[in-house]
Amino acid sequence: MADFILAGKADDPQYARAEMLGHHLSLNLPHYRFEPRPIVPDEWDEVARKIYVQYDWADRPARDRTIKVPGDALQQMVWRRSGELIGNANDFISLMKATYNQELDISQDTLDAIAQENLKTLLDTKK
Repeated sequence: MADFILAGKADDPQYARAEMLGHHLSLNLPHYRFEPRPIVPDEWDEVARKIYVQYDWADRPARDRTIKVPGDALQQMVWRRSGELIGNANDFISLMKATYNQELDISQDTLDAIAQENLKTLLDTKK
C-alpha cells in the first residue's frame, strides 16, 4: 500500500500542486493513501525542524540517497508513513510520474488560488 504524508506551508503553490496530485491518486488508485498537512507559514520552520528530528532524517538519506535538511531543499516535506523521506514536492511529483505515470497539468493561477484557499481554510479552523 502506498501511504504518503505531505507537509508544507499552506500558502505554497508547490504544496498545492503536490496536494492535488496526491488527492487525485488517492481517488483513482486502490491502496493509495495520502495525508496533506498544511502548516501556517509562520510556523513552518519550527514544524519542519520537529518533523525532521522526529524521523531522524539527519542520519537517513532521502529516497534519492541524499541527506536533505529543512530550508531551501525542503520547502515542503513528503514522506512515507514508514518514515522514508521522499523529499520536497518536486521529488514527490517525479516519483508519482515514474511510479504511476501520473501527473496533473494545473495552471499557476489555479495553484495560487488553491494555495490561498488552503491558507484561508487553515486559519479559519484555528479560530
